[in-house]
Amino acid sequence: MPNTISHQILQRSHLQSDHIALRHKGLHLSYSELNRRVQRYATGLRKLNLSPGEHIALHANKTIDSVCALLASLLCELTVVPFNPLLKPTQIQHILDDSGATVLLTNHAGLKHIEPRLVHCTTLKSIILSDHIEQTRPLLTNQKIFSWDTLSPSSIISDLPQSAIATTNDHQTAAMILYTSGSTGAPKGVVLSHSNLSVGATVVKDYLQLSNKDHILALLPLSFDYGLNQILSGLLAGAEVVLMDYLLPNDVLVTLERETITVLAGVPSLWNPLAKLDWPQAVRQQLRIITNSGGTLSARTLAGLETQLGASKIVLMYGLTEAFRASYLPPSEFSNRRGSIGRAIPQTELFVVNADGEACKPGEIGELVQTGDLVSLGYWNRPEATAAVFKPLPLWAQTKHNRNQTAVWSGDQVRQDEDGYLYFIGREDAMIKSSGYRISPDEIESLACAYHAIDLACALGIDDPALGQSIILYIQTMADNELSKELEKELKRCLPNYMQPKRIIRLPQFPMTSNAKIDRSQLHNLFLQQHQEH
Repeated sequence: MPNTISHQILQRSHLQSDHIALRHKGLHLSYSELNRRVQRYATGLRKLNLSPGEHIALHANKTIDSVCALLASLLCELTVVPFNPLLKPTQIQHILDDSGATVLLTNHAGLKHIEPRLVHCTTLKSIILSDHIEQTRPLLTNQKIFSWDTLSPSSIISDLPQSAIATTNDHQTAAMILYTSGSTGAPKGVVLSHSNLSVGATVVKDYLQLSNKDHILALLPLSFDYGLNQILSGLLAGAEVVLMDYLLPNDVLVTLERETITVLAGVPSLWNPLAKLDWPQAVRQQLRIITNSGGTLSARTLAGLETQLGASKIVLMYGLTEAFRASYLPPSEFSNRRGSIGRAIPQTELFVVNADGEACKPGEIGELVQTGDLVSLGYWNRPEATAAVFKPLPLWAQTKHNRNQTAVWSGDQVRQDEDGYLYFIGREDAMIKSSGYRISPDEIESLACAYHAIDLACALGIDDPALGQSIILYIQTMADNELSKELEKELKRCLPNYMQPKRIIRLPQFPMTSNAKIDRSQLHNLFLQQHQEH
């Protein structure tokens, strides 16, 4: 059987049985208790007579039960399909139908949320509730309803026997399908192997030097590869993982201090407001590192974080769901490599390739291509999309590096310096083509975010018969119209004419994807609805 990340984590129960593994809202579970609960849930799943590789959907907030259910499903060699509970019922139905999930793990609140769509989910046969079954009316579903208490009473728990622990990795066995946020069309499922999960957790654990002395605050969704890995790598290291759904910046600071957090991962939409606050001295002292991925941080936000913590505690990372993580910038290089997304992480090779398929010279912009043990198995049920992104390396790279396995062609434009450090330019599909120029939205957005009153910025290309595309700049701010005029003057001072926004539009709140990234597609549609000439 595959050597699952669950097997590796549960071995921790034999090394530090009384050490706390998970903490959530006043409840906690030791590593030995984690072992027993995961084994209990695995016993319940086996009663459903599911076949290895069968798809099981996980619809839940981050709780102790949802983490245990995820580990139990992997232990049973099921393919887990986690998705964000904030998604709309129609989005959830799409994921259930597209993945072909036969079992749904949720709770009463989640069931109530998606119940109207379940009658249309033809492959779904069973629903497992994490809380007790207390229905006052018949459910409008065709599925059988269970609870963990009925499937696996707490009296049937047992430790994982050493003889049951596998010793080999399976690079081709599907462990999970992570659906992209769907900011550009319907979300696609990225298929991860057991090896992908295991290697990803091990690599991150090692380069962040996670240990059983760490307290890790898990703020990001389980359905987000970054949030999922934070929990898996933390448990693999024997750390204490504190589960929390992000509410307000001040709530995060309170939790950091109360739980003596040493490691915190975030995305720009978290760091932007946090960087403006005055952090308690205790938080500054006890935090060992913070990490960013999921988008580029503005110079202003980085400066604010550096003021709070110093450069020695900031780790910048870059990656794609299709291959999890590509690069990281160690804190030791933070001050010397401003704007860099770092170098390749262990067990990964990165190449910068130009439009002719040749290796880019230092300073030349090209597409980032990744190979190695973190490359996923492709998109679920989308052979054409898989073939477009998962392709062989160019022949020169295969020959030079003796590699011919599949690579991920990211679509991200980067440049590389003489020392091999990478600098993100922009996504190829987000580049704006105006007046014959290719313009990176990131360059405009970074300048806009230098203004203190602006939280987020998003530059879009809108079809324009004269220019090809005109530039529309959205800014998230509560400030008045005077700010837009001041920003317009600043952009005219710093940018050439062809990069000037045609309009600057203020919004009090940006639409965000379920992974806390700016939803560019929604902003584009919003502009077309409100401003397109008829």
